[in-house]
Amino acid sequence: MKAHRETREVPVYALTVAKGGFKLARAVEGSCVASPQVPEGQKRCDDIIGGGFLRLDEGTVDVFGKLLGLALDRPVIDKTGLTGKYNFDLKFAIDETTPGVAAFGPAAGNTPAPSVFTAVQEQLGLKLEATRGPREFLVIDHVERPSEN
Repeated sequence: MKAHRETREVPVYALTVAKGGFKLARAVEGSCVASPQVPEGQKRCDDIIGGGFLRLDEGTVDVFGKLLGLALDRPVIDKTGLTGKYNFDLKFAIDETTPGVAAFGPAAGNTPAPSVFTAVQEQLGLKLEATRGPREFLVIDHVERPSEN
């Protein structure tokens, strides 16, 4: 097999700080445990996406963007410039803009929720903007069947 990597411009979402400013306070380091084995009295750190919600404890904006990209079925690039760790708890409607959420289960209840774009802005003080950005691909140039021994 012969292959090479190639960078192409593809549709992405840029995650930026909205006009009203970022709304989350920094997470308290050590407030949860990332290990599957959680000592008694400790809380396990969550990084889950489900039917109409996304939760990330002690996560960076970059990691939040990667999880959000799963819901949107399009890469999300962090352009916020924010550093540090935060606790994200986002509730949004499942619709045609969130095709990746259906794979994680149905929406919890029938509670009306805003679109993911509105939710990101209102709940977190961030904004998703459709744009184009680089994405790396593995291109297979040539494949041959293995020779018999």
